[in-house]
Amino acid sequence: MYLEHRLLKKGKIEERLYQELLAVRAIERGNTMIVVPTALGKTIVAILVAIHFLEKFPEKKVLFLAPTKPLVNQHKKRFEELTNVDGLVVFTGETKSTERKGLWEKARVVFATPQTIESAMFAQQIDLKYVSLIIFDECHRAVGDYAYVFIADQFVRKNPEGHIIGLTASPGGTRERVQEICQNLYIKNVETRTEVDEDVRPYVYAKKTEWVLIELPEEFREVKRLLEETMKEILKELKDKGYVKNTSLKWYNRVNLLKLQSYLLKIKGKEPNAWKALSDVAALMKLHHAHELLETQGIEQLKEYFEKLGKEHTKAAKWIVGHLKIRKAMVLVEKILEKGIEHPKIEKLVEILKKYDGQAIVFTHYRTTAKKVERVLNSNGIKAKQFIGQSTKEGTKGLRQKEQIELIRRFREKEFRVLVATSIGEEGLDIPAVDLVVFYEPVPSEIRKIQRAGRTGRHAPGHVIILITKGTRDEAYYWAARHKEKEMMKVLKEIKEMGLKTQKTLEEYAGKSDKPIVYVDFRERQSGITRELMKKEVRVKAMQLPVGDFLVSDRCVIERKSANDFIQSIIDGRLFQQAKELKENFANPVIMIEGEELYDIRKVHPNAIRGAIVALAVDFGIPLIWTKSVEESAEMIVAFARREQEEKERPIRLHGEKRAMSDEEQMVYIVESLPGVGPSLARELLKRFKTVENVFKANEKELKSIEKIGEKKAKEIRRIVTKRYE
Repeated sequence: MYLEHRLLKKGKIEERLYQELLAVRAIERGNTMIVVPTALGKTIVAILVAIHFLEKFPEKKVLFLAPTKPLVNQHKKRFEELTNVDGLVVFTGETKSTERKGLWEKARVVFATPQTIESAMFAQQIDLKYVSLIIFDECHRAVGDYAYVFIADQFVRKNPEGHIIGLTASPGGTRERVQEICQNLYIKNVETRTEVDEDVRPYVYAKKTEWVLIELPEEFREVKRLLEETMKEILKELKDKGYVKNTSLKWYNRVNLLKLQSYLLKIKGKEPNAWKALSDVAALMKLHHAHELLETQGIEQLKEYFEKLGKEHTKAAKWIVGHLKIRKAMVLVEKILEKGIEHPKIEKLVEILKKYDGQAIVFTHYRTTAKKVERVLNSNGIKAKQFIGQSTKEGTKGLRQKEQIELIRRFREKEFRVLVATSIGEEGLDIPAVDLVVFYEPVPSEIRKIQRAGRTGRHAPGHVIILITKGTRDEAYYWAARHKEKEMMKVLKEIKEMGLKTQKTLEEYAGKSDKPIVYVDFRERQSGITRELMKKEVRVKAMQLPVGDFLVSDRCVIERKSANDFIQSIIDGRLFQQAKELKENFANPVIMIEGEELYDIRKVHPNAIRGAIVALAVDFGIPLIWTKSVEESAEMIVAFARREQEEKERPIRLHGEKRAMSDEEQMVYIVESLPGVGPSLARELLKRFKTVENVFKANEKELKSIEKIGEKKAKEIRRIVTKRYE
């Protein structure tokens, strides 16, 4: 049996009760996150919801977002195959900026990457108020500063009646993570299905998972020992200086090293030893990566990394390649390669794939490994192709979108048997079902583990094999992902049974809160300061500000400059033009300079710097404030917001807007120019007197009939309205 609807092609979508129920609940229960295992038809559910909104709101569009270009094109193709909907348009980085507005206006369904939509919004080429439904595919990405968060926020503010659907196979392993996604996407309902649910079970195939333990060769162990001894040597020095508590390599993973680096950056101006410690941490991180390559990837990959370090000019890299033990390790690596000794994973992989006649996907984290695996498999008579992303990294040129699509087509038509994929193959792409998935290394993320494993067992029983090198981080990663996956299933079960207990209302998300608000210019979103602000007791909204970087009230905007940018703006003449625009649009603009070494950055005479500072203060009347770090800048911005909005009760009004105002906005703008009249009082006056003309004609008695206007304010308004201009 197949579903029938005037917007669906006949005989295309099989009737599945769980899909229909998910669609109905997503429509009826408001903004919804749908969590369904890979291959159970999240896209079908999205299509069913989409055609409902297309029929209900024929004058509006549906926006379907996905994180990658191939995935965007895949969703469009599915719509073409399954529906009778016209006006399907793709928006990606390849869509010319000049064409976006025209394409948007004629489209009914827009398939896009979030970055492209974000860019088009800032350029005012599209307007989300003409969208009835946004579908966020792989919605687990909606955290931090990812573009999904900004788009959802703008959509709800511009279109409160609009609808949001989030799709994912794995939202995350903690309630906090799920809650963050829901908050960022204004989700108030979560619908889940698991492979053990009764209405899903008929469509699920058995999936066997096994892990294969591999011994690290003795030759590798010697290199490993030299790397570990060098790392402990650095840790001992850091411990002696009081920056770390122990020298255990198990504790100092990449996450903890990044935290240590962040701490040292904060204190570098106060403690002279911190500068050397920062270099030590940088060296530790590089050695940590070399150690991982040796344990989990192979000796060839380690050799390439050593060669890369030899070309770097940083203190950390020079110290590493000049260290006696590392030089010894490099010699050993050369000898191992001369002997032809490979990481045993590659031999085991060939052995596994020779046993299988069907198609397989091999997942690996690194491109260098993907390249090597492709070469070794082909040399052993196993036809393989690597499938990587578009960017150029690790010395490898990426695959263009057309090349990716063509490669998937060839794999579907069985021109080759094995697809060797990096993370690009994990997320959502319409890669054909395979008999076997091999993890060349475990991944610590439950999301990535679920996505990788979901490539098999779609239309027939599947097999997952995970290669694990004994006694290495492979084991730690495997158990970490397994634990997180169990936690995720537990969280989803709790949500299914009890709902989002601490979920805020849409009204709270949309801004009905006592917290002050800071509008952040979109160009500052990637600077790190937005993330710091989001940790504070303020609401942060990203948008395109015509002037300044951080808007905190109708009279106060903050222009933030790094010390280097401040000096550069003096050199290229931007500084005084920016100061002029700030002063023209705001009564109390502020310039914030972040950094400590203002006079030592560039070859600019100190008198020139002092002259610029004096000119800003005296000629423009703009105060300058210095901060030492991103964190301190965020604290200062919060202080301004609280002062303006809580103590002074100043509204936030955008000056210098380049878009055309509506008639009502212009009327409010004119009336609020009167003494003591802000936006809210201007609206009250217009409600009472109906026109701008009547407001200006009103006498003192009539003005005092407005609750917030007393005798003093009424007199001042009449004085300024009737005064002769000279």
